[in-house]
Amino acid sequence: MHWKVKIITAALTLLGAAVLNAQPGKKKPAPVAKPVPVGHNITLNIAPFKNQWLYLAYHYGNVKGLADSAFADASGKAVFKGSTPLQNGIYIVASPTKTILFEMLMGTDQVFSVVGDTLDLNTSIKFVGSDENMRFLGYTSFVNRVASKGEAARQQLSKTEDALEKARLEKVISASGTSIDSFRTAYCKQYPADMLTVLFKGMSETKLPAALQNPKTNADSLAQYRFAKSHFWDGIDFMDGRLVRTPILEAKLKTYLNSWVIPEADSLIYEFNWMIALGRNDPEMFRFLIGYFVDNYMYPKLMGQDKVFLHVFERYIGGDKPKADWLNERQLKIIRERAYMVMANQLGSAAWDMDLVDTAGKPQNLYGVKAKYTVVAFWDVHCGKCREELPKMDTLYRESWQRNGVKIYAVMVNEENVKDWPAFINEHAKGWSHVHQTAAMRKAEEKTQKPNFRQLYDMRSTPTLFLLDADKKIIAKSIGLTDLDKVLQQKFAQGQ
Repeated sequence: MHWKVKIITAALTLLGAAVLNAQPGKKKPAPVAKPVPVGHNITLNIAPFKNQWLYLAYHYGNVKGLADSAFADASGKAVFKGSTPLQNGIYIVASPTKTILFEMLMGTDQVFSVVGDTLDLNTSIKFVGSDENMRFLGYTSFVNRVASKGEAARQQLSKTEDALEKARLEKVISASGTSIDSFRTAYCKQYPADMLTVLFKGMSETKLPAALQNPKTNADSLAQYRFAKSHFWDGIDFMDGRLVRTPILEAKLKTYLNSWVIPEADSLIYEFNWMIALGRNDPEMFRFLIGYFVDNYMYPKLMGQDKVFLHVFERYIGGDKPKADWLNERQLKIIRERAYMVMANQLGSAAWDMDLVDTAGKPQNLYGVKAKYTVVAFWDVHCGKCREELPKMDTLYRESWQRNGVKIYAVMVNEENVKDWPAFINEHAKGWSHVHQTAAMRKAEEKTQKPNFRQLYDMRSTPTLFLLDADKKIIAKSIGLTDLDKVLQQKFAQGQ
């Protein structure tokens, strides 16, 4: 579903205390306990929508999912209803064209009504039967008011040169932030169970102690980093699944893993392990964390990080009874096939041998190549990128690699193009070990159900390059030619 983003922040003040209390001199009525709803029943009347469908969506990390739909009748009434409660979080009401109209909080009370007019939702929108959403509107009204003063001061600050005026404007800006922080702190104390409290805590930023705010030495900077990292998650409870249906959790995860954690697989696995140890106590959080780490490390941007995906797979998805039992058969099949592809070619592991034949039809296996370093190149003579890259590789080989103990084991992957193979390598890639798999060899391999080199080397496109050491252990995989040369040149310089 495609959502056109048009978030309209509602602006209403909090209900006054006089409305909540009885008139002076009169006895207050006893509070009436509200029945706990079995499911959800949310009535809308948002002008001018009539005889049209409206949609209820939810945040799930950085995506939006459809929760429900309702038809607005001739009077404009539409009802989102169901026999089961909706997961708590931030929800979106969208127009017939799927434009976002407004957001609301979904807490424990899921029987309420909403009225408003799109001519001015900021002032017209009202919630009946949902005190928490009215408090949410009150907060947005307060923030709009206070933040606008701070923003106006910030714009003036950039234009003034007067020292006294600058000092005054800086105080206004500081007071704006302090006022909002104070509001949030007071709200969290008064309404600790509210969904809005969860959001406030999740949005909170780490405040450095005075001694760490202006580092002067490397030791100061390191202390600042350690403090900020150790307190990064102070406002997040990994056992509270309500965070899943907000945009806060995924944004913080992305920032933390990309900016605060060494981008090395074991470091990322360490972070995953403590998060999931807490998150598995809540079904929604457990499901979200598994999904996040699978999605982001199944095909990672950095080499070697697929070890993170493999770790998640082996702990929670593999086997006959996966702990991630919400996955359907199609999802399981895709994940399992990917896991088996990366199991065979982890960095530091021994590369699988390949028994292939050269241009003369003679066997020439990978482990028969004796070299300090072996570059394994999977390519196709009719691949445009290969025809561009292989001559460049040959130049690097002749000018530098060869004298430093590098040999190249080049696998031509398309048996249908073998007839055009010798002419190209004679012109552009002499001195390498050139091999391929015949049709007969492939069919024999398939009969025995053995994994082929495409699976064992995760070869999904050409060219695919691997770098092996003297023992045929994988140093680098699926690496570009430029980066491959950088790795080799660094090793040559270090005398390794």
